[in-house]
Amino acid sequence: MNQRVPILVYHHVYRDDDPDLNGPTGNKATGKISESEFRSHISYLAEGGWQVVSTTDVVDWIEYDKPLPKKAVVLHFDNGWLDTWSISMPILRDLGMTGTCYVISEGTEAASHGLPAAIRTSTEGAVQKTCITWQQTEELLVEGWEIGAHTATHPKLVVVQEKNGDEAVLEEINRSNKAYEANLGFVPKHFAYPSGSRNYRTDSLLKPIYKSLRLWNFSNPPKWSFTNKATSPHALECQNIDNTVQYRDFTRIFEEAVT
Repeated sequence: MNQRVPILVYHHVYRDDDPDLNGPTGNKATGKISESEFRSHISYLAEGGWQVVSTTDVVDWIEYDKPLPKKAVVLHFDNGWLDTWSISMPILRDLGMTGTCYVISEGTEAASHGLPAAIRTSTEGAVQKTCITWQQTEELLVEGWEIGAHTATHPKLVVVQEKNGDEAVLEEINRSNKAYEANLGFVPKHFAYPSGSRNYRTDSLLKPIYKSLRLWNFSNPPKWSFTNKATSPHALECQNIDNTVQYRDFTRIFEEAVT
């Protein structure tokens, strides 16, 4: 009954020599981590006997008491950046692991037409970068990954709601869900709030649409919070992982999870 499940959230995983890894870290989340750091994290999970399960597995554990491994962990990759497919997926495949990729639908639509996506994020600000295509999204599904919803354009939904009301939030959500349905044949079950921007009103609007809603927050030094049996599926807790997280703080996640 006291089991705690870490949900690790990555954004970019870059090759070690990628210039995009450069830049300050400090007290702000970067959303970036090197391939070698990522490999060390995944190796730690494998060597420590942690078993990667799906987001659906965790929600079914909370709602229906479906059994989970005692050392269950979930891997999330936000935004649908190309490196999720080109770097993260092959590393996980080699160890029989999968993840959930939360796709910004208009970023993936742009990539499918050979264009970079213009997206504003809390970690990187306004950027133009390449996302995965719809075909690459389907390849993740074939690998056993789940695809999650992450809006059409990655806005802060609280700001959208406060400025333009409920209908503007639903318009953003419906745009993305129509794109998922048209290109993948389904609407994702799980949703991650862009930049962690949520409140009671946005929760009320999205609960009827998605089986789960995932939170996101950042603190430095990291203070970890966990998903457990008492967690609402519409308020899944997670751990942001990037190059501001020291390896000692990363391993502390799992020490705290089993305490």
